[in-house]
Amino acid sequence: MAKKNKPKFHCKNEAQKRAIRANYARKAAATKISPSVKVTEKKFPDKFPFWARFKPNKGRTTLVIDEIQLKRNNSDVEDDYFVHREAIHCTEDNRYVLSGDYEKISPNPDKTDKNPMYLKRPHKHRKRLFEPHNKNLDMPEDLRQRYDKNNYKKENPDNNDGE
Repeated sequence: MAKKNKPKFHCKNEAQKRAIRANYARKAAATKISPSVKVTEKKFPDKFPFWARFKPNKGRTTLVIDEIQLKRNNSDVEDDYFVHREAIHCTEDNRYVLSGDYEKISPNPDKTDKNPMYLKRPHKHRKRLFEPHNKNLDMPEDLRQRYDKNNYKKENPDNNDGE
């Protein structure tokens, strides 16, 4: 048996068309923000490392450790990238944990979470794929000390040693 396609919706008269247009106009007006309301956009912290959300991977928590500029393929255009390490939950007998690919974070940055978190190896992705983290997570001191050196690149972009 062949499927019967539903017929397209057709307005019966002009009054129905106006009512539909008015409904769409009300919906559009409701989604707009009035100028009197100030929107505070969350920004990324100035110093590395910091916690963020990685949008393509369901907003997974990630540790941003550095910022670099890379050229696009076959082009001279440079884009800003973040170097980051995704934080995941897994068990101690996971093959990546056993092989040393994942690093255990101690203590867990999320005080409400009892499961241990692990960091994957570093990856590079464009900045637009990240958003500021919505939770207040603690930064373990060993991670802060290890990635603090990446802040000096921002402060001294011209690292001339002979002058």
